[in-house]
Amino acid sequence: MHGGEFPVKHPFIIYLLNVNVTINCMKSLPPTITLNQLSKEDSEFLYKLVEKGGPEPSEYQEFTAIVNNLEDQELEYFRDAIKDSLNENTLIGHGYVKPFGYPGDFTIIHNIYKLHVNPDVRYSNWDRFFQDQAGAHAVRNRKDYFLRRCADVEKQEGDVKRVLILGSGPATDVNEYLRKNPNSKIKFDLIDFDQHAIDFAKNQNRQFNDVIEYFKINVLRFKPYQWYDLIWSAGLFDYFKDKHFIYMISKYYKYLASGGEFIIGNFSHSNPTRRLMEVLSDWYLVHRSKYDLVRMALEAEASEEQVEVDMEELGVNLFLRIKAA
Repeated sequence: MHGGEFPVKHPFIIYLLNVNVTINCMKSLPPTITLNQLSKEDSEFLYKLVEKGGPEPSEYQEFTAIVNNLEDQELEYFRDAIKDSLNENTLIGHGYVKPFGYPGDFTIIHNIYKLHVNPDVRYSNWDRFFQDQAGAHAVRNRKDYFLRRCADVEKQEGDVKRVLILGSGPATDVNEYLRKNPNSKIKFDLIDFDQHAIDFAKNQNRQFNDVIEYFKINVLRFKPYQWYDLIWSAGLFDYFKDKHFIYMISKYYKYLASGGEFIIGNFSHSNPTRRLMEVLSDWYLVHRSKYDLVRMALEAEASEEQVEVDMEELGVNLFLRIKAA
């Protein structure tokens, strides 16, 4: 037998091996899930919503109750019932279709900030429903929280202040800040892995691009070359597993300037929109508690005195704050 070759096996042995492989493969298959159809009443209600472009405010509670009480076996029937609305013409459909390949992309975040509603009556009620949810309100509150933190940085001594944003998306928050503060002394470094997001951000911030630098790179690979007065990440870390979350704190924390702060946003367990996000838009986050955030900061070797947790008005979005040593 030459090196790298296999001995020729008897046909019966090959047959037995094939049978064994088949059996093992069958053992590894997940158990079959029997799909359950929706009740006639729920199906008729959903079809009616699709016909009129989504629920009216008086129907929000009933629609939300249907979603929150869906069994996994009913999910496909539910999505089939509203399939004519699960497309890029609605905010829920944009999340479900994921035209850029990932949930929570720059377009949907920008549209949440801007309270976008499709004027087409076939879809507008869905967008009004989406924008009225606690999760959407929390995202807008998160933007306002960022603007306040930038204002704090602005008040610090020094001619130039630097802010690093991890997962910058549309940079609509930066745009709003610079419009309100045209004489700002802050220089922004924005990191995003999506060239579409960077192009969008550059276009809407073209009058401010002298104070903004863009980096198309994965945040796990970016190597800062200076110190920052604020390192901010709004909605990136709630896609990370704990080990990556901790790694990212350790990686970037050392680039804080004296008096600087690293602030990380993360959706909390008290997010009442969670099931709606998962069912309607196939949008999954790693929800965390205050304890989770503090624990990971300490595991990244920050001291207790340096760590605190804020929240926006609804308590849906938490903010881990780590001060420079």
